Amino acid sequence: MKITIVCGHFIPSLGYLEVHLARAFALLGHDITVLTSTAVPQYVGNLNRGFGDDPEGVEVIRLKPKFTLGQVVVADGIERELNRLNPDLVVVIGLGKAFPKPVFKTKFRVVSLFGDNAYSYANGSLKTKLLFALFKKSTYRKAIRESEKLLAYTPESFEAAARMMGGKDAEILRRQSGFISLGFWPDTFYFSPDLRRGKRDALNFRESDKIIITATRIVAEKNLEKAIPLLEKMPENVKWLLVGSAGDGYAKELEKMLMNRLGGERFRILGYADKRELNALYNAADLALYTVPAISIFEAIGTGLPMVMGDDRSLEHIVKAGFRMAEYRAGDTDLNEWVKMVDDEGKRSKKALKAQSEFGWIEIAGEVISLIRKG
Repeated sequence: MKITIVCGHFIPSLGYLEVHLARAFALLGHDITVLTSTAVPQYVGNLNRGFGDDPEGVEVIRLKPKFTLGQVVVADGIERELNRLNPDLVVVIGLGKAFPKPVFKTKFRVVSLFGDNAYSYANGSLKTKLLFALFKKSTYRKAIRESEKLLAYTPESFEAAARMMGGKDAEILRRQSGFISLGFWPDTFYFSPDLRRGKRDALNFRESDKIIITATRIVAEKNLEKAIPLLEKMPENVKWLLVGSAGDGYAKELEKMLMNRLGGERFRILGYADKRELNALYNAADLALYTVPAISIFEAIGTGLPMVMGDDRSLEHIVKAGFRMAEYRAGDTDLNEWVKMVDDEGKRSKKALKAQSEFGWIEIAGEVISLIRKG
């Protein structure tokens, strides 16, 4: 099948859904083109990274934007390129970037993916809400009313988008049921006892240390400081490893806060890690902690890590798949429950293998194709 993915940004060096699906579709034997822009979001620009190498078997066409604002990207030439490519299917990702809007003027079969959750625009600034009203809402409306199929990649996506849209669009969204999960690459994220021991030694962690890892962009929206009261209650051998600092103002303030309340021996903040290093860090850890949903949750599960996370609908399918998860409540956490969740190497290895069959990107891409063919 000839598939064109249309998305405002496509940055293989970072990943994200559009990159993973493109690679997985190509590995399944489909003819894949990505139609995107040359724009780099501000938060990516701060990482000082390039786009990275395009996935093998994926052609990437980048259009120069005529307008950008925040994550909004507007470019000419989308219809022209689609008519030239003549795909069997167009997969739209990132409706909030407004880039895909011209797709809905074309004759092609379109599937639109929704990833909204309780955090999408819910507590946004006036600027964020204005951007949604001016640029994004009309793109959502086009997708809702003119796509052949709508798919969600969090269990709450349709409901979250319905609350944002209201009216007829909300009614359509609440009738939808197509769901796929986010995932990870099993050749990149996996459990290795040797890797675990080697990385713990390199980080000077003792055998008795219990390491809680949070790997995400360390930015204010992640509200990482709300986990500090939980860490304060824990024994001295429980340490917090944070990965994803750009060394900016928020990261520096968080480090000061941790130093004052936990002490320098009980936490460590690292910068952005490449995938190989990140896998080793997950292996070295004993638990993963997330204050808000992130795709790195699935990477952590791929290494067999148990998860501590909020009572969040966007993750309920992980629990249903049989993966243990402690509920995160600020100021009300059973520390013994966390300790019990730490597995020995044998159990952790089995959990990592199970995660591959549930959340590997090849399996998820196959599920997308299956849902599309069902109509």
